[in-house]
Parts: sequence; C-alpha cells; structure tokens
Amino acid sequence: MEMQEHPTRFIWTFGNHEPLNMYRRIGKKSTGGVPGGAHWLEKWHHWYDSEECAETMANLGLNVLHCRCYKGLGWMEEKKDFPNVVSFARACRKRGIKVLAYVQYSSLYPEIMRREIPNLIDWCQLDQNGQPQTYLDSYWRWIPCPNRPGFLEYMDGILGRIVESGEFDGVMFDNTLNFPCYCPECREKFSRRLEERGFDFLDPKYVILPPSDKTREMIGSQSEIMDPVIIEYIRFRRDTIKGAFARFRQRIKSMDPECVISANIPLMPRRQNLVYYNTPTMDLAPLMDVVLSQTGNQPEWNGSDGVISQQHEIKFANALHLTSVPLNDNDAGGSVFSGGSYSGPLFESLFGGTTPVDRIIMKPLPGGALNTAKMESRKPVLERLRFLSKTYEEVLELPEYAPIGLLYSEDSCTLSQKAIEAYYRCETSLLANHLPYRMIAVKEDQINQAELNECSVLILPNANCLSDALVEILKNWDGRLILAGDENGWNDENYRQRAELPFAGKETIEIPQHKIINLNWKVNLQIVPDNWSELFADVSVVRLNLSPAAHCVIKRNAAGKIVALLISAPTAISKGEALIPKEFQANTYKFVTLTGEEPAVFHGNTLKLPAFEGMLMVIAL
Repeated sequence: MEMQEHPTRFIWTFGNHEPLNMYRRIGKKSTGGVPGGAHWLEKWHHWYDSEECAETMANLGLNVLHCRCYKGLGWMEEKKDFPNVVSFARACRKRGIKVLAYVQYSSLYPEIMRREIPNLIDWCQLDQNGQPQTYLDSYWRWIPCPNRPGFLEYMDGILGRIVESGEFDGVMFDNTLNFPCYCPECREKFSRRLEERGFDFLDPKYVILPPSDKTREMIGSQSEIMDPVIIEYIRFRRDTIKGAFARFRQRIKSMDPECVISANIPLMPRRQNLVYYNTPTMDLAPLMDVVLSQTGNQPEWNGSDGVISQQHEIKFANALHLTSVPLNDNDAGGSVFSGGSYSGPLFESLFGGTTPVDRIIMKPLPGGALNTAKMESRKPVLERLRFLSKTYEEVLELPEYAPIGLLYSEDSCTLSQKAIEAYYRCETSLLANHLPYRMIAVKEDQINQAELNECSVLILPNANCLSDALVEILKNWDGRLILAGDENGWNDENYRQRAELPFAGKETIEIPQHKIINLNWKVNLQIVPDNWSELFADVSVVRLNLSPAAHCVIKRNAAGKIVALLISAPTAISKGEALIPKEFQANTYKFVTLTGEEPAVFHGNTLKLPAFEGMLMVIAL
C-alpha cells in the first residue's frame, strides 16, 4: 500500500473526515465549510459516500485523501458508521484514489463515549484545577493523556481494526497536541524525570508544576523562557507525545509494513506549537511517512508590502526530507480562491517537491449540491498541473539550487521570542529578495551535516540557545558563517549564559526590521526595504528583478547550467527580469505558463520575464 510515486504526482483533497455527530454538535461551519446545523447536512453527508462522489473526484484528477474513520466518539458509536466508511474507501480505491483513514488523536467526546467508558475522565488530561482539559473552546471535547492508563491501549485496538480490515492505504492522525497536564501520573513521572536529571537545587517530590496560564502567556509575548523547570516540563511533554506516536508506528507497521502513516504536524516554526500545544515537529516527523501541515498560511499578497507564504513549511519539509502536504487553505472553506490565489499555491507545492492540495473543491453549495461552476473553473488548472508534473518530471526532481542556509534552531525558537522574531525577519528578506536559500534545522546536538555542506553561506538569525556540540560544528565549518543579530550562541540549549560569545570575529549583518503583524496562526510580516540583494549578490548565479510576491526555485544540472526557473505567485505579477551570467546559461530556453509555451531569449545576461499569474516556468530545451 506504499505511495510509490513521487509526492508531487498526487493531488490531495478532502474526504469528508467528520462524522455526523461532530457536525451536529459543533453547529457552526466546520471542516470543508459545511454548516453543522444545516437541514441538508445528512443528505450531503450520505452522498459523499457514493460511487458518484468517488467518480467526481477521479474525474478531477484528485488521487489521495483522508476520509472519516475514528473521531473519538468511541468505537461502540463509530462502528455503526464503519460500513459506510469502507464503502466510500472501496469506491475511491477502485478508481485509483489512495485513502487514509482519519484518526483523531487529541479528542474524546464524553457526551457519547462515557456510555462505553464510564471512567473516561481517568484517561484525560487535567487542568491545574483538576478538571478535564478541554480542546480549546470546545468544552464538550476532552483531551486524552498518554501518561494515564487506558487511552493508548484503547487506541491500539482502534488501529488494529483499521489496519487489519485491509480497506485503507494508511492512517492519518489529526491534532497531534499535548497541552500542559496536571494529572497524578504526569506529576509523578515529571518528578522522577527531575530526579534522574539531577535537579538537586530543589526536591523533585515537591516540585510545583508551571501553571498553565504562565506557560500560555509565553506564546508570542516578548518573553524569554529561562525557568529551568518550565524548560524541562516542555521537553517532558515533548517526549511524552513522541513516545505515544512511536508506539502507534510500531503497532501499525507490525501489522502492515506498507501501511502509510501520516499526521497533522504543523511544519511552521511557531512558539505556540512548541511551548503550549507541544507539537514537536523535529521529533514527530521522522515517525511519519507523510506529514500534513495545517497552518492557515494560504499564500496571498496584500498588494503593497506583505505576503503570506507557505515557503516556511516547504523549506522545513525539505530540511527534514519529508513527504509533505502543505494544507494551507481555510479549513472551514470560507474563502473562495481563484486565479493566482488558487493556481499559485498548487504550483508552489509542485515546484517545492511537496504534494499539491485542493481540499475544498468538493465544498457544497447551500442545500448540499456540488459547486459545478467552481469545479469546471478549477479542472483545467488541475489537469495542467498533472500534465506539467509528468512532462517535466526529470527537471522537477533535480535538487534545488540553494547555496544560502538559514539556521533554524528549535531550542532557540522555543525558548526565545527574540530568536523566532529574528528567524522570520531574516527569512522575509530572503524571500522578498528572491535569494536561493534552504533551512538548516537543528536541535540540541542534531544537525544534518550533508545539508549544511550543500551551503556556501550560513546565516545565524540571533540563534541564542545552541548546544556546545552545535557551536563546535558551526565554528569548524568551512563555509561563510554570517551572524544576524548579536546574541548567536550566547546561551546553551537550556538558556544558560556562556562566559563569552562563541563566534567572535565572524562576519555580521543587520537584521532588517520587517514589521511583525502576527507569528501565531498566519505568519504575517510587512516588508521594509533592505540591502540583502546586494549583500548576497555574489552567492547566487541567478538574480531576479521581480515582485516580492513571487517565489522562484532554481534547478541546475551536473554541468552547472541553469536548466529551470520555476516561479509561482499567488497574484498577478508584472514583467520582470532574470539575470544569469552566460557561463551558466543553457543554449535555449522556453517559457511555460498555465496556458501554453513560447520561446524565451536571453540578451546577454538578461532574460525579460513576461507578466503572469499563478506560475511561470523557464525551461532549458
């Protein structure tokens, strides 16, 4: 059941992954933009299980999805729906659509599940007042605790039924969250951890767990986390959720080694994910075959000085060598994207080596009917996407030319607001100036040396919490190390200050002060002018004079020639230029757009780029 094709050969869509109970209970718009209180809900929901629905998806070229299977209502309730789920999965797989069974990790529904598990509260996370921890503002959803007896064992049974049925190509876990928990089991295990790790300046038996509101206020505030107990508590919770998914992986692969394991793990460096929601990307991602990343960062341009980008996720996925799906649309389907705002993100995923996604193409009109006009307008874009992915497969699968590295230190971005703000400001400059960069993701003593060696330049964006081992690796690296900000390596991975700065004498640059609008759900910065294009002019063999709303992926062949510029944009882009020295040019090029092809002619080092919307490929013949 392995997804053997390259990830860009798939187009992911929405497979009605919520049961009726969930839609009805939430009442308002939920996933897919469907209002839970609608009179027509049941009619639409049951149509979704039909052969006609599967045929519609196949005709649109949609070939992978996750469908509802287990939401946390308890198997006694959800097994009633399982025959319908299996029927839908069979209809899809008969038409070549890969199907992953949706499994909710972070929710239990006590209003239903306590009929089956009367002591359900004993499986749950507890807040600091001893009450069940609820899923955000959904007071009717409890969050399970993997440190308490019952939940993991129950999930073993759920996963066993799914995999042993043989009806699915894989499993997709949603909501990989681990909020602060104050249950007796977490308290006891954390106390033991402190004792084992030598916290001898306190008595671990009497440690006071960091209050939930204290932890939460550190999300996105101007705060630096130096409290050693809070730091260890974050890592304790990180190891807890990592242990749960390592167990699930072992369980699934022992039954079917080819079963695809996927999870919703936001590939976005955000402190709320690292500190409070506790979704440790660098720990969980290696346990997955496919990572879905739901962040809300649907690419868009405000027309003057700011772009919402999914490049953060694409770069993170590539840094970790992940098969990934940037799931960036509005999960309630409230926005209607067309033109470049629709096609741009699809091709950006294609060019970046991730899986393109259109999960709201099947969103119904009021009354439950299909929006056939929207489907017809999108179908040519999807067909073009698939055609180009096959036609230029060899070019697309060449490694990206990205000689500039941007260090992402998970320890720094977890513990320091200054560090994560510096990271995004530096990344904004790289994106706005079309500089060819890659993320170098590090944590504690972990670094991908091969990725680092692909860089000729490495920028440290105020990475102020680095381990001794990482400091030594970076000091001894042969490339050009550039310090952005004045606190790089000032502290170790536990935010303990060193006697002196470790990178004295290294090249330094100023961090452009792009205005931060939001670093929580949507990452949004307003661009200010900077000189980074000139600073790094000698690093790249390509220079683009193009709107900052566009993004370019550069491909070179073994001889060093530029064989492709793959440009995507979420909006209409005016004319621009690409400057490539003659020694790096191929003999002839062509422009490939959404609608056709035409010759592309260099005049010396300069290629005039036409206006376009959505995507433009400059391909060597």
